[in-house]
Amino acid sequence: MTSTKLTDIAEEFAADVVLADDITGFPAPDPQTVSEVFLTGATGFLGAFLLRDLLGQGLVVHCLVRGADEAAARARLEDNLRTYELFDGLDLDRVRVHTGDVTRPRLGLTQEAYTELAGRIGAVYHSAAKVNFLTIYKWLRKATVEATHEILRFACAAGAPLHHVSTTGVFHAGTDRTPRGELDPTGPAEDLSLGYTKSKWVAEQLVLEASRRGVPVTIHRPGQVWGDSRTGACQPNDFVWRFIKGSLQVGLYPRRFRLEMNMAPVDYVSAVIVTASRHPDGLGGIYHQVSPGTLDSERILKLLRGAGYEVQEVSILKWMKAVAADVTNSMAPLLSILVESEKVEVAEFSDDLTRDLLKGSGVSCPVIDETVFGTYVEYFVRHGVLPDPRA
Repeated sequence: MTSTKLTDIAEEFAADVVLADDITGFPAPDPQTVSEVFLTGATGFLGAFLLRDLLGQGLVVHCLVRGADEAAARARLEDNLRTYELFDGLDLDRVRVHTGDVTRPRLGLTQEAYTELAGRIGAVYHSAAKVNFLTIYKWLRKATVEATHEILRFACAAGAPLHHVSTTGVFHAGTDRTPRGELDPTGPAEDLSLGYTKSKWVAEQLVLEASRRGVPVTIHRPGQVWGDSRTGACQPNDFVWRFIKGSLQVGLYPRRFRLEMNMAPVDYVSAVIVTASRHPDGLGGIYHQVSPGTLDSERILKLLRGAGYEVQEVSILKWMKAVAADVTNSMAPLLSILVESEKVEVAEFSDDLTRDLLKGSGVSCPVIDETVFGTYVEYFVRHGVLPDPRA
């Protein structure tokens, strides 16, 4: 790519990293005094666990959910909780569902409803995201960048601190293997490979600018979020699980496939976000929700075989041809990412500041061992995503 083209792209991102003038600072309340909070993304994967853990704090949780009406929106939320086996045991009487859209002015609420809601909220948790690794930046801009503007406006209207869920994908992997810490430089956006990570980087820059203006914000950067380490509840559409399912569908596994990802169980990610948000010293920080090490292709193969699956190791080319021959294969839509990238990897991360904050909380990252991996397999077998290895 020419230097002129790169300059044009950098200028496009710079134009998007401009915060509206009406977003201004305010004093933060004591997190221990907050009794009602606002949550976006409750119909997503991480959002469902945040809802569970916020309810576990005894809070009233107001959820913004898209739907034709409140009944339809609540049904969407409850169906999502059932999908991840969280529905039973939750006190849903403390859940308030508001029909709206994070991308619309006033979040799609009437002025009266918006003002009334803002008067009740003591903290805002923004986990809503449009996750699509195949879509370009401009198609994600509204759902990520413009939505972050609207959430910041709402936080200012409510006088409520914002807990913003970003991603470790805002770091450029590059060739430097030095672990990226919470305060290390991210981006720049033009060096990131995916439209999704570019959009999250721009959104994070808006949040950082709001912080410089005095808006109390906290940024959370999960790595690759895997299933609940206790129940196995997991989303089937992240890259690694699509890779696993696709390999099982063809009965083949790519030999020496250079896959290296940082995987953190969703229950740990959610626990860190909620713990930090309620901690008297947690506000205003940047926290990484990552595991101590990465998970590579050889380790995944051992875990698969330990779970009882039989797959034949073949060359990467033979594996790709087998996947491409079946349009229904889980990995077929993502082959382009493999073709365009020599290695599927992420940067390495450190989480020193996060672990310091968590001292004494009892929150620590579970190791994804054979037992935890087995719970993931059992969950996917129950839900018809993977074949039963005992069959």
